[in-house]
Amino acid sequence: MKKYAAALGRGDISNFSRNSYEVVFSVFMIAIAYFFRRSPQIEYPKILYFFLLLLISNFVFNRLLRARSKVNLWLIDVILLFNFWVITGVLYCSGRGDSYFWVLYLLPVFASALMASPKDAGGVTFLCSLAVILLSWPLEAENLAGILALAVKISVFVLSSVVVYRTADSKKKAEAGLLAKRHEAEKLLKELSTKDMEIVNNASAGEVGSLVSGIIHDLGNSVSVILLSAQAAVEGEKPEKTDLERIVKAAEFARGVIANALSIVRGQEYVFEAVDLREPLSNAVLMLDYSAKSRKVRLEIDLPESMPRLRLSKVHMERVFINILSNSIFFAPGGGFVRVSAALENDAVAVTVTDNGPGFPEKMLKEGIKAFNTTRKAEGGTGLGLFVCAQILEKHGGTMKLENAEGGGSRIIIRLPLAVTLRAEGSEVQS
Repeated sequence: MKKYAAALGRGDISNFSRNSYEVVFSVFMIAIAYFFRRSPQIEYPKILYFFLLLLISNFVFNRLLRARSKVNLWLIDVILLFNFWVITGVLYCSGRGDSYFWVLYLLPVFASALMASPKDAGGVTFLCSLAVILLSWPLEAENLAGILALAVKISVFVLSSVVVYRTADSKKKAEAGLLAKRHEAEKLLKELSTKDMEIVNNASAGEVGSLVSGIIHDLGNSVSVILLSAQAAVEGEKPEKTDLERIVKAAEFARGVIANALSIVRGQEYVFEAVDLREPLSNAVLMLDYSAKSRKVRLEIDLPESMPRLRLSKVHMERVFINILSNSIFFAPGGGFVRVSAALENDAVAVTVTDNGPGFPEKMLKEGIKAFNTTRKAEGGTGLGLFVCAQILEKHGGTMKLENAEGGGSRIIIRLPLAVTLRAEGSEVQS
């Protein structure tokens, strides 16, 4: 039974036209039918009933389709066949083969061609052509005008179907290409956000060699993100703000990598400055926003409007937030959430990241944060994300605590000091 069900399944479509041109067209045709109601070809008021049925049904269909992100192709077939039947009724009540309402068949022809499926477009075009032939039957050989009129009608159906199909197919391919580029850009951004390099201040020659390869990799990914996002912006009908913002953030990330590498050469690993904590957090959220949306995870940011500026290494704090948020987004279920909040606690700022995922394993809570300790090995996790975050926070004089929320899910609490002496591998910076 499942075999037959699979064979009959046609799948879903997400790019089906949900415009209301059918309704507008139907109203226009009703007006024509009314003004020509005295014509001997018009069966009035029977034709009016068919027009009202066409109008109401298309109005209902459009309302139903707008409420769905995807539409099953069998439902589209039913809608097209129903419209075909009603339009045939209109022609039957208005002179059959001589009816000037034959243009109504363009409605299902356009709708099927817009799906960019040659099988659907060809099938509906053939059905409409067959209908006008049968309604015009019998055709006398000497009725040259009738034969030419029939040929014109079929030609209009075929040409309209081909033109609309080609336009829809080109748009579909362009959209697929843009989507692929955005996915690739997001994939590279995720790799940038999850790539953790341990950078030491007094690196040996061998460590510097490893560092250089890592820097080149990070810069290469940043350039790829910029290129893919720029291509998506150029090739789209109009540039999307998220593509442009992703270009800016990838460029800033690359600049941060270069600045960080130069600081190592000068014997400094961390460059502390007065930073609003919301700045590195908002950068991280922007870079991960697409990933969260693709997983249907809601990002909730709840930060006080007035927060003290902290002495931070901005690029490192951005990496902390990217790693933590990336983990939470990964483990949060579809339709779930990741919430970030902050509050002043005595002499520190406490940032809490909560999600409604499965929470941390008890073993991890007991043993604490260790390198290479991951539950994501099958998905390529290295187990370095939270470990590197803890190291970065330690150099800021801060702490990170893992726990499970009472209602389920995980909770990570970061505490950053307000006024202490910050140490970065022997160097001291007073806040």
